[in-house]
Amino acid sequence: MRSFPLFVAGILCAAPSLAQSGPTSASAKLGIDAGNQAWIDGVKAGNVPLVLATYADDAVDCGPSGECFKGRREIEQHMKAQLASLGRAESAQVASWGSTQQADFVYEWGRAQATYAGGKKLVDNYLTVWHQQPDGSWKIFRNLVIPEK
Repeated sequence: MRSFPLFVAGILCAAPSLAQSGPTSASAKLGIDAGNQAWIDGVKAGNVPLVLATYADDAVDCGPSGECFKGRREIEQHMKAQLASLGRAESAQVASWGSTQQADFVYEWGRAQATYAGGKKLVDNYLTVWHQQPDGSWKIFRNLVIPEK
């Protein structure tokens, strides 16, 4: 696991200059929308592999407490533990509030929500860095849940 400050430093060091940012391409939007839909479908079906497929091999996923999971194996273990704890979501949605593209990186922010049995709810604001893969697909490179105050 990695700490939150190292995660943020990794985002800043991995990306091109902010001066090069611009509108998100249509192909990136399609890939990101598909990835967000995979999360919705995956948490509702309890299908960890469906959600995990949206992550790059070298992805880092950080939760609201600052715990970070590096690589698909750690992320998968975390997702399986979360599924065991919460079960399948009864409903889920992702609202993408905006994005900006810098070369083969897209920074997307928004809110993900899921409702589980017994009234448990997950409501997380997020910043996700998507990276275009050599095959043209878009995968999660870094994902950060932004804690509420």
